[in-house]
Amino acid sequence: MRDEDGSGAAPYVVPTKREWGVEPRMSELIPSEITRPAPGVSRRTLGVLPLVGIFFFTVSGGPFGLENSLSSAGPGMTLLMIVLVPVVFGVPNALVAAELSAAIPVDGGYYYWTKIALGRGAAFVFGAWNSIGAVLNLALYPILLVDYLATWIPDIARGEGPVLVDLFHGGFVVDLHWVVTVAFILPMAYLNYRGSKAVSEYSLGMMLVILAPFAVLTGLGIWHAVANGINVLSPFVVPDQSVSSSVAGALSVIVWLYLGFDGPSTVLGEVADAHRTYTRALLISVPLIITAYLLPTIAAVGSGLHQDSSADWIQGDFVVVGDMLGGVWLKVLISVGSGLSLVGLFMAILLTSTRVPRALAADAYLPRWMARDSKRFDTPVGALMASTTIVIVLSAVDFSSILRATVLLTLASILLEFAAFLVLRWRYPQMLRPVRVPGGWPGAVLVVALPTAMIGYLAWSTAVNERATFVTSVAVALLAVLLYPLCRRFVKGGRPDAEIDSSQLELGPDRFAGFAARKAGV
Repeated sequence: MRDEDGSGAAPYVVPTKREWGVEPRMSELIPSEITRPAPGVSRRTLGVLPLVGIFFFTVSGGPFGLENSLSSAGPGMTLLMIVLVPVVFGVPNALVAAELSAAIPVDGGYYYWTKIALGRGAAFVFGAWNSIGAVLNLALYPILLVDYLATWIPDIARGEGPVLVDLFHGGFVVDLHWVVTVAFILPMAYLNYRGSKAVSEYSLGMMLVILAPFAVLTGLGIWHAVANGINVLSPFVVPDQSVSSSVAGALSVIVWLYLGFDGPSTVLGEVADAHRTYTRALLISVPLIITAYLLPTIAAVGSGLHQDSSADWIQGDFVVVGDMLGGVWLKVLISVGSGLSLVGLFMAILLTSTRVPRALAADAYLPRWMARDSKRFDTPVGALMASTTIVIVLSAVDFSSILRATVLLTLASILLEFAAFLVLRWRYPQMLRPVRVPGGWPGAVLVVALPTAMIGYLAWSTAVNERATFVTSVAVALLAVLLYPLCRRFVKGGRPDAEIDSSQLELGPDRFAGFAARKAGV
């Protein structure tokens, strides 16, 4: 249903009270603030394999970047952490996302998990953290893509071509590099405008193109290691570096590479047979991504490159390994894959991230036009235009220090998800959960305790070793908190939140409502 101005924000309607087993007089305690998807979005079309393509790029994009862990932590520690981090962090995050996405399969995903469990304020803060982090990350990928092309076409390198605008002593520069960056952004944004089905199909194809040369690299690298007696676990850590420093160096890279298993939850309103499809795609994606990290890294170390000095690994050395083991053809294929990885990351994250500002706009915290959906493709065109515009502007800005701070911002939003998961378990014990984290309450606590401990360690490590990054992270997080009362008063005003799409949602009785009723003597 659309409101009178054509936006996707549906009018506020209180659900039927007796459906949830509570008396009508307690209706004010029933959550009814979850947005109704746009009509076209309710035509659920995404299947398992297309969703696997979206998972691959919201989380991974391939093993590119693991060279930084090899140089800062050592081969043995890197390989250990590739296996250990998903057990302690990635898989638990995926299990929580699977349970909540199956129980609440709506567009906007984790925004609404947080809202139903923790209330409007927490959901706003989560949405703000998520949106800020996403748009800063989005700006990175087309910039890196043009930087990569500049190694082949030097004239498009930043600062090399004619400068059209130069403000703030080089802080904002519009030059040929920016023009080429925008030329890449626009068609990728247009594909998002076409909808999740178009993005997922391209993502699946690009995933196969990226992984195929790494499969060849893996075979060649392992054969080379066995034939030459190379121990891929040696050195276990970088020489003259403590174990704790190596752990921190590996985690700073590898935890980031396992973020995003909850991202596709924002497009669940577009997934056919949502809870089964999402769960099956997750069961394929988790081992696929672990394998896509582990085997090429074993092959790279097994090639013998930097065998005598593991600290010499640099970003892009997978291409060098391809040249060593397979020749120019494998080098070219891996190089093409690195460019496609950046394209896929941009498109998938733009797809999943725009549903959150659309939800904030539907709840009247952002301008109404940002909740508008395309009449042709039923995509969140308002939020898509806003995100794309911001990314285009940021492409001309040097914001690398802020970008690093978004890592902790993303981790903080995951902690809110975990809190929502536990609160929903307690508050709605009879909520329909087609997928459930096993083990009852001990299992639920354990599945959030391990990644929470890892997040705490990373926060502490950042505060000690990268104080500026930590302070920037805290400042951005607090800004989102302070924005809530301002947006609620000056933007939202008295407008209600959008209504719930309850077609596939059964919360059951609210334990809190019963407690409040007893306390009030009702």
